[in-house]
Amino acid sequence: MMHSELDRNILGNPDWERSFDERLTEYGEWDSKLFWLLHLERLNIAKQQNTALPFERNLVYSLLKLQQKVLTLISAHFTKNDVFEIRNITTDKLYEFKERFEMAILGAISGVVLLESSFDLANPLVKNAVGCVSCLNYFSQQYFAHQRGRYVNFNL
Repeated sequence: MMHSELDRNILGNPDWERSFDERLTEYGEWDSKLFWLLHLERLNIAKQQNTALPFERNLVYSLLKLQQKVLTLISAHFTKNDVFEIRNITTDKLYEFKERFEMAILGAISGVVLLESSFDLANPLVKNAVGCVSCLNYFSQQYFAHQRGRYVNFNL
């Protein structure tokens, strides 16, 4: 299965230039438009996951490689003695985007994502931010009863 936006954000891809990862790595620029495109693809990956089947090793590798890279750069941004800096975003926004980034990676792997309405910072590309209430209720009863109303499983 091809994941064009995810693949494009992996160094070595011929289309890496002008990707979210390239803008962040090379210029210290958090490009929100490119972030949301990448985020949307990770949500779509979550929707496509069949939890009864094994996960593609290459897909997991790409997701984790990108996660490690972005989280390392965010960490470097907050390290006093590191010269790397993300220049075009406030600290509060960066923490919000970091949360969205981490949750989308986990969702892509597990097939489970938080509803868009759970976040102050919503992806403007997601048309239905509310989700499937009946799926949500079933899923939360089965797996996350302690946090009912916050999770949706696209594989029900």
